[in-house]
Amino acid sequence: SQAWRSKEGLIKRKAGAAKEEKISDSKDVGGELSFAKDLKGGDQSSLGSGIEMTRYDKGYAKVSETKRLASDYDEDSNAERADEDRSPFGDIRSRAMDEDARGYLDWCTFLQTNRVLEYSKLNILLIVMPFAIFSSFGGWGDGPTFILSLLSLIPQAQLLGLFTEQVAFYTNDTIGGLLNATFGNLTELIICVVALQKNMLRIVQISLLGSILSNMLLVLGSAFVFGGIRRSSDKFNTQMATTNVGLLMVGVLAIYLPGVLETSKLHRSDAAILTFSRFVSFVMLFTYGLLLVFQMKTHTHLLEPPPVTHDRKSRNRTVELEAQGSEIDEDEDDDDEQFLSFKESVIWLAVDTLLISGFSELLVGSIDGSARQLKMPKVFIGVIVLPIVGNAAEHAAAVLVAYKGKMELAMGIALGSAVQISLLGIPVSVIAAWVMNKPLSLNYGTFETAVLFLSVLTVGFLVVDGDSNYLKGAMLIFGYFIIAAAFFAAHDEDLDKIGDGL
Repeated sequence: SQAWRSKEGLIKRKAGAAKEEKISDSKDVGGELSFAKDLKGGDQSSLGSGIEMTRYDKGYAKVSETKRLASDYDEDSNAERADEDRSPFGDIRSRAMDEDARGYLDWCTFLQTNRVLEYSKLNILLIVMPFAIFSSFGGWGDGPTFILSLLSLIPQAQLLGLFTEQVAFYTNDTIGGLLNATFGNLTELIICVVALQKNMLRIVQISLLGSILSNMLLVLGSAFVFGGIRRSSDKFNTQMATTNVGLLMVGVLAIYLPGVLETSKLHRSDAAILTFSRFVSFVMLFTYGLLLVFQMKTHTHLLEPPPVTHDRKSRNRTVELEAQGSEIDEDEDDDDEQFLSFKESVIWLAVDTLLISGFSELLVGSIDGSARQLKMPKVFIGVIVLPIVGNAAEHAAAVLVAYKGKMELAMGIALGSAVQISLLGIPVSVIAAWVMNKPLSLNYGTFETAVLFLSVLTVGFLVVDGDSNYLKGAMLIFGYFIIAAAFFAAHDEDLDKIGDGL
């Protein structure tokens, strides 16, 4: 800005004048020293010595003042360059002296917008949001609207986790854990609520099922693979892992029995199955509440990371990587830094929730048309596509921490999220549908229940020894690909009906 350039020019002129004065004073000091030497060569009077010391001190003081001014100018220049290198907003911050620049600076610092935007590279996808809106209201078609809405929800889901963590900083451990549990899968729950409002009950069921499969197989498998890139094996807590698998089996039991009851000789009316599903939903919520008490009160030691122990080959590999300049960063913090105030965190959380709700509306509303335009089965969209987007944040976090060697945390992200959907997301959707007078039950169908049961069984076999490697991860990922292919080939008649009702 003009004010900054004026200030910069003034500093430079002062420094230049000070340097000229330095040269002049240096000459004066030289002459005065010569005069003192002449006196010293002649009469050694006290007057000669006094003149020598007085004039020399005067010149030295002026030279020191010149150096101080030049040093101040260099410090200002270095501070300016440091601000420019620190952040893309630093260049504006260092030059925002006039009203326009100050206005832009205020926008950047409002609610710490610059820090929020710089939080993750996924935030680049936020530029897709206006295009998704234009596509929906501009008649671009359901296919583009569906894809653009999916891309818009990815950074929003990740930012939701950030804002939840920022709010949790101002609470105790119990409330903070409850907040993370509540908002951890809020994106999937919002999509389910929007689908319920549109009477797309089958989409609600298969999207929740797909979220469990995605976390168990794709997210956990990717964590095992990326952890195996740098180490031959990683250890994790088997007690917590098997506990999560047991909880998943409880979820399988809850959605398996209604389907069996419908096809058996003990078949009752649809109303009886619906009542049974609502009762079981409350039992599942109670079980999830016990899990929170177990994790945050009575057995908190199970969530503490174990000492990092690798086999000899893994340790040798670590030494080789360090010799090549690679950093393992096993003790590095996971960007859990508090930088938002409580008020700012709540405002951002509310804004992000509204954005997720709006774009979920666009997403769900374009499923029917996009399935026809993209020639993609609706069941595949519900089980595979929607959950991948909803779990994008968890997927990225689990892979990152596993790559750093924190497999215990990666297991908690993957299996913990699957348990949360199974014991919290599914029963909440049934109860919400009950409140909205929608007949949503736990009868997911024989094929879907078989897929879930076999997936939980596979994960249980692979985590029972408390050891992970890239081969186990590859097995989980390949298993997910097989399931995806099966759902792509499947045909769901309920999804082809008007309104997608059950």
